[in-house]
Amino acid sequence: MYTMLNNQESSKYDLYLPGKLVAALHYKLEPDANEVLFIYCEAIEPTQADRHRWELMRRAVEDAKGRRLKLTITCPIGRKALEQRAPRADADHQHAEEPQA
Repeated sequence: MYTMLNNQESSKYDLYLPGKLVAALHYKLEPDANEVLFIYCEAIEPTQADRHRWELMRRAVEDAKGRRLKLTITCPIGRKALEQRAPRADADHQHAEEPQA
């Protein structure tokens, strides 16, 4: 189960699975313009990285909308993550062997 925390002192959202940080999204808040810019999205945990980035971006966008902030996404990784459908939990696992007939 994911948990997202808004680390306002560091201007980033952190996404956790129990006991570990799996992704981070750095942002810049422009209070005078009532706007937030999503600058850089990174997966910390390489296993299921696409899923972690997608979940973090989805939750961060929901948070910005809930706070009625204008949203600008300058990070191409973050934009790509949002354009995907929800990645499967096993999407990052590759099988070393091909099935034999």
